[in-house]
Amino acid sequence: MGLSARKRDFMNQKSLQNPGDDLFEKYASNCLKGIAIIMLLYHHCFRNSGLYSSYEIVFLLPERYVVYIATFCKVCVGVFAFISAYGLTKKMMTLPTDQPHTLSTSVWNVMSSRLVKLLAAFIFVFLLTDLFALFLGPERLVAKYGELSLQSVQYWLLDLFGLAELLGTPTFLTTYWYYSLAIVLVLLVPVLYLLRERIGSPAFLALIFVINFTVTFNNDNIYRYILCIAAGVVCARDNVITRIVRLRVHRNDRVNGICKFLLYAAALALLVYLRNGVLRDTLWPLWEAVIPVTLASFGCEFLFRIPGLHQVLSFLGVHSGNIFLVHNLFRTVWFGSFTYSFRYPELIIAVLLIVSLATSIVIEALKKVLRYPALVDSIVRRLHREPTAEQT
Repeated sequence: MGLSARKRDFMNQKSLQNPGDDLFEKYASNCLKGIAIIMLLYHHCFRNSGLYSSYEIVFLLPERYVVYIATFCKVCVGVFAFISAYGLTKKMMTLPTDQPHTLSTSVWNVMSSRLVKLLAAFIFVFLLTDLFALFLGPERLVAKYGELSLQSVQYWLLDLFGLAELLGTPTFLTTYWYYSLAIVLVLLVPVLYLLRERIGSPAFLALIFVINFTVTFNNDNIYRYILCIAAGVVCARDNVITRIVRLRVHRNDRVNGICKFLLYAAALALLVYLRNGVLRDTLWPLWEAVIPVTLASFGCEFLFRIPGLHQVLSFLGVHSGNIFLVHNLFRTVWFGSFTYSFRYPELIIAVLLIVSLATSIVIEALKKVLRYPALVDSIVRRLHREPTAEQT
């Protein structure tokens, strides 16, 4: 089905009455990514006053409210992790799990394809950034990895493959930490999916909840999102978001819509309060699991049907990966004075978003010129395995 056809189906809920249909498909997930990337920029720019204290900022809202909202927007990481787990689970659902003799080969093909595409997107921007760093600020490379030596090359290679956060080695940009989580996610989701198939969703979520809050994790950035990843698996497998959207609280369509909108608004307001409250750190994994589900359901039922808005959000979602990787280069590394010179938080975010989006468009054009997608597809094909004679 083409993208335009998917959009028409998404916008017309009456065409999605089959219980097997999923309202949170690719287009809707891109819309949610669009929201998440805006939240990310907001969080990184204004989560504490030290980030902008050197600049003259004019707040339309009281500053404490801006910081409060920006602090909550950290949940964007959970949103990205949830979407990734959801999409990978949907892919796992297409595999012949009732044929254990070919299952390992099928899982390998899914995992290798996802890892190659994930790292390929990261590596391209990573190398491009380091190339610019040689001209704009080579001292940063030395400060991060050390003088050119066998040790610094090893650190650079680990960073290149997204492993610096996982292994605790130096990284050129702290933003890159997410790729360690993304790698763990790709490796973990197939295991979680097969476990869920064996014991069912209630027992599965209960088990992951207990593990998440009783087992000690050396890495907080992994610990915080295990339950979120599990929630993504269950929501995809049980079509939870579609069920929530189709849930009716009143027979009349208009009254039902008003009631559900108010329920979503109340739920999100409560979650913002709790996420920023005294139990923020204690129950961090729970908030990262619940909030993405609530945002996805609210978006599918209301936001992503607004003409104009859903097209903009989807476009931002398509470019969210590159925006995530480059925005801090403009915000802090090389052009911080330019970014914060626009004084108003809303304008600062808008300019940072536009500049990062334009950079992403150039990056994607450069990939096509260099035939990078063809190279990536070639690597995926080389890693693809066919079932052996014994398996078939």
